[in-house]
Amino acid sequence: MGTNGSFGSVRKLPSGKFQVRYFHLGKRIAADSTFATKADARAFLAGVETDLNRGNYIDPSAGRITFAEYSGWWIEQRPLRSRTRETYDSQLKHLLAAFGSAQLSVISSADVRTWHGRLSQTSLHPNTVSKIYRLLRTILTTAVDDGVLSQNPARIRGASKERAVERPLLTWDDVVALANAIEPRFNALVWTAAASGLRFGELSGLTIRHFDIERSELRVSQTLYYKKGSGATLGPPKTESAHRTVVVPAQITQRLCDHIETFIDDRGPGDLVFTSVKGGPLLNRTFSPYWHRAVDGTHLTDIRFHDLRHLAGTEAATAGASLREVMARMGHATSDASLRYLKAAEIRDRDIAEAISRRMPQ
Repeated sequence: MGTNGSFGSVRKLPSGKFQVRYFHLGKRIAADSTFATKADARAFLAGVETDLNRGNYIDPSAGRITFAEYSGWWIEQRPLRSRTRETYDSQLKHLLAAFGSAQLSVISSADVRTWHGRLSQTSLHPNTVSKIYRLLRTILTTAVDDGVLSQNPARIRGASKERAVERPLLTWDDVVALANAIEPRFNALVWTAAASGLRFGELSGLTIRHFDIERSELRVSQTLYYKKGSGATLGPPKTESAHRTVVVPAQITQRLCDHIETFIDDRGPGDLVFTSVKGGPLLNRTFSPYWHRAVDGTHLTDIRFHDLRHLAGTEAATAGASLREVMARMGHATSDASLRYLKAAEIRDRDIAEAISRRMPQ
């Protein structure tokens, strides 16, 4: 026999346990579990009513959606650039393997900690683990905002923070060695990367119209990348901040002019400045073997092309550029990366002072 109040009802089942039912938005809802006593059932019902009045109510049926279903919807609802979508898809594979078939409401903080601990013990780079965890936390945060979950089970302190990886700090002597060791077609590419700080995709996406010879300027308005199913693709830069114009030294302007004269047959405004050995779009996958051979041909070890960009950032800071100026030149959306170059500049300045001290008479 049911016991009805102003909100919902409690009834005793043949098993002797008590069931709670109530209406919400015109739908009859039964509690997910039964209760041993009528007092427990009424207390639960009172709690539901309080949550509704405070706007904290979570429909039990909402949390029954699986992580796979919800994350798929989450991805589709976002206007992602194709490269970002591919990155998310790659990261999502790790999340679906662990939580794909689980209902959102049953994923606990303990489940997330166990999964994160196991993922951290794999061969994945720690920063990659941080990115994957951050995606999980973001998806579940949206579920909380949507009223699907009452709280986010991804609450591991510090798990989303990436650690700065100390990279070798190149010198101009290193640039000379790398430029001389690499395929001649890529000599100007190495020099331009070290002087301008442009990312590889920004460099390979440069066309002749983006190179202002008179003003010694490179205009970044597109980037070249590999798109699955389409191949080499031109798209917008990484962020809005990456849209920029960078002034390069006169020596780089001359090297670029010589490069275009030597290696670019068609010199229309839309033709790419840097191309592959066969004259096609220059993707990292085709350039990488030449880079590694050049590194192997020098005294350097564990050097990445991106380290040339770090040299450019440090040189800008050493030359006296402010934080805002370094951010603008490097195309940084936040100050974190630019601060790294300013710190490196401080170290170099101290080295300079010590070198002067050694030369001074005692």
